[in-house]
Amino acid sequence: MDIKVIILFVAFSNILLGWLVYSQGKKKTSNITFSLVAFFAGLWSASLYFYEHPIISSSLGWIRITYLLSFITLFFFFCFSIVFKGKRIKNTLFSLFLYLIGSSIFIYFLFFTDLFIKNVFFVGRELHTTTGPLYLLFIIYVSVFVFWSLYNLVTYYFVASGIERMRLRYLLFGGLIGGIGAIIVDGFIPLFTGSSRYFWLSPIATIFLIISTAYAITRYRLMDVSLVIGRGIVYIFSFVLVIVLALLLLFANNHLAQPVSINIATPLILVICVLFFQPIFNFFEKLASKYFYYTFYSYQTVLTDLGRRLTKFLDLDILSSTIAKTLIDTMKLDRTVILLRESGNGEFHIQKNIGFREENGISLVKDNFLTIWMEKTQKPLVYEELSLIIRDSTDEKEKERLETLRENMRRIEAALCLPLLSENKIIGMIVLGNKISGSPYSQQDIELLINLSNQASIALQNAKLYSEVKGFSAKLEKEVDKATKELKEAYEDLQKLDKAKSEFISIASHQLRTPLTAIKGYASMIREGSYGKLPNKVDRPLENIFKSTERLIRLVNDLLNVSRIEAGRLEMNYEKVAIDEIVKSVFEEIKNEAAKKGLYLKWEPLEKTLPLILVDKDKFRQVILNLVDNAIRYTEKGGITIKCDIQNEKFKIEISDTGEGMTEEEIGKMFTSFSRGSAGTQFYTEGAGLGLYVAKKFIEMHNGKIWAESKGKEKGSTFHIELPIKQTLNI
Repeated sequence: MDIKVIILFVAFSNILLGWLVYSQGKKKTSNITFSLVAFFAGLWSASLYFYEHPIISSSLGWIRITYLLSFITLFFFFCFSIVFKGKRIKNTLFSLFLYLIGSSIFIYFLFFTDLFIKNVFFVGRELHTTTGPLYLLFIIYVSVFVFWSLYNLVTYYFVASGIERMRLRYLLFGGLIGGIGAIIVDGFIPLFTGSSRYFWLSPIATIFLIISTAYAITRYRLMDVSLVIGRGIVYIFSFVLVIVLALLLLFANNHLAQPVSINIATPLILVICVLFFQPIFNFFEKLASKYFYYTFYSYQTVLTDLGRRLTKFLDLDILSSTIAKTLIDTMKLDRTVILLRESGNGEFHIQKNIGFREENGISLVKDNFLTIWMEKTQKPLVYEELSLIIRDSTDEKEKERLETLRENMRRIEAALCLPLLSENKIIGMIVLGNKISGSPYSQQDIELLINLSNQASIALQNAKLYSEVKGFSAKLEKEVDKATKELKEAYEDLQKLDKAKSEFISIASHQLRTPLTAIKGYASMIREGSYGKLPNKVDRPLENIFKSTERLIRLVNDLLNVSRIEAGRLEMNYEKVAIDEIVKSVFEEIKNEAAKKGLYLKWEPLEKTLPLILVDKDKFRQVILNLVDNAIRYTEKGGITIKCDIQNEKFKIEISDTGEGMTEEEIGKMFTSFSRGSAGTQFYTEGAGLGLYVAKKFIEMHNGKIWAESKGKEKGSTFHIELPIKQTLNI
C-alpha cells in the first residue's frame, strides 16, 4: 500500500474536526471560522493526494487546486485569529480586503500563467513540480499572513487568563507547528533544493493542530464539542449496526430458495434500515448512559421541566430534593449537597445531601473565603480551574486562601461550587461532585447550571419565606386553639383553625401593605430630592428599593385579593363607566414602559361612542393593567395592540402581542393560581402566578369571560375579555 494514503486519513480527520466544532456552535463566529479552517485544510490535504494520484484532472490541475485551497484555508485561519481575539470582522475589513486582493492576484497567475507553477513531470516514479519566479513572493506573502494570524492569537494569549489562556496555549502550539511546517515543506525546501518531492508531507503538519485542538477540547472545553463527540460515537455505532443489518438481510435473501429480485429487495431493505435506525440509536444512547454514564440532555428541556416543577411546591424539603435529584439524574453525578445560608448570622446549614459526608458537606463554607469569592465573581467555581486562578493571582494572601480552598475541595472530592444568589448576595450554595463517567464539566453543563441556579435561588428563597410564614401560621393556630377549645367541641375547634389558616394570608397582607406603602413613598421622595441632593452612587440602590417595594406591593395585593375571593368577602363597587376610557388610561400610564423596551404599544379605539357599562372601575382597571403589563414583560421585540369592539350584544377587548407565545398545555393552566408558563420562568422569574387568576375571578364577577389564544411558541399571544352589554341597565 502507498504510504501516501495517510494524507487521506489526515484529510478525513480535519473534516471531521471541522464538523464537530461547527455542530456544537452553529451560531458562534469562532466555531464557524475554525470549522471552515479545518474543512478546507482537509480538502487541501485530499487535493495533495490526488496530485500524486490524479483522477478527473491532471497532476498539474490538482496542484493548482491545492494552492487555491491553501489561500482559502489561510483566509479562514486569519478570520479565526481575529474573532477568537474578540474583535468583530467588520472592524478589520481593511486587513481582510488586503488579503483578498493579494490572493486574487496570485490565483490569477496560478491558473492563467506559468509565472507561479510552470510544469509537473515525473523523474522515475517521483512527481516533481517546477515553480515560477513568483513562487518566492508567494512564500513571503503566505508567511506574512500566517505569522500575522499567530500574532493575533499571541497578543490575546498575554492578556487572557485562566482556562482561556490554557486553551490558547494548545491552539497556538498546533497552529505554529502546522503553519511553519507547511511553509518549510511547501516553500523553503523547493526554493533551496529545487525539489518538490516532499510536498505530500505538508498536510501531516496539520496533525499537530488536530491533536492539540482535540486535547484542548477534552481538557479545557475548547469550543465545547465533547458532547457532540459522544453523540457522534453513538451515531457511528448505530450506523454500523444498520449496515450490518442490511448486509444480513441481503445475505438471507440470496440464500432463499427463490430470492426476491434485487430491484425489489434493495428498496425494501433500505426502508427496514431507516425504520430501525432510530430504535437502534436510542438503544445505544441508553447503553452509553447506563454503562458509561455519558449523558445526553436537552438544555431547554431540563430548564423548562425544572421550572415547571419548582413552581408547584413551596415546601423547602421538597424543593431541595427536586433540585438535587435533577442534578444527579441529568449530569450523572456521584454526589451533591445543597447548603442554605441563615439570614441572621450568615451561617450555612445542610438542606439536602446526597453522597457527601455530613462534616465534608459543610466544611467548605466554614471558611468565609469561599462565600466572599463567589459574591465577588458571581459565577461557578470549578475545581479543575482553581490551579489556573491561583497561577494568575497577584495577591499572595489570596493565593494562600485559594490553595487552602483547592486542597479542601480535593479532600472532599468536590468538583464544582455553584452559588445561589439573590440581589447579588449569597443565599446558599450547591456543591457538586464528579461525574460518574469521569468526564469534565462542559461549557454547556456550566451554562445549564448557571440558569438552573437562577431558578433554584428564587424558588428556595420563596420557600424559606413560606416556611417562616408557615411557622407563624402554626403559632397562630396554636393560640387560637388555646383560646377556643373550652368553648366548642373538637370539630368546631378544627373548623375555626381551618378558617384562621385560610385567612392568614389576608391578615399578613393587610399588615404588610402599610409599611410597604410607606417604604415606597419615602423612597420616592428621597429619589426626587425631597430630603436634599444625594450622591450618585445611591441612585441605583434606591431604584432597586423602589422597584422591589412595588413588586412586593403587587404581590401583597394579589394575595389579599385571592384570600378575599376564596373567602367570598370581596366587595364590588359597581358604577356606570365608559370602558374605553379605562383602557385609554391604562394605555397612557404604561406606554413609557413599552418604549423603554423598544416595543410599540398601539391603542385602536372604535370611532363610535361606546355604551356605559356597570363595572367595578378599580378592579376592571387592574385586570387591563395586569394583561398589558404581562404582554410587555414577555415580549422581546415587536409590540402590543389593544382593541375594543361590540359583537352580539357583548363588549369585547382584545390585547395581542408578538411575544413568546404559549403551548396548549400552558393555556390550559394559565388562569389557575400559582401557575406560570415557561416564558414566565425565563423572562420574569419574580412572578408568583397569581395575576391572571385574580383577573379571571374579577371578570367572572362581572358576568364576563376571559381567555387566551396562541398559535404556539414564538408566535405571540392574544387575551380576550367579553362583558355583556345588558349591564347598561339602570341600577
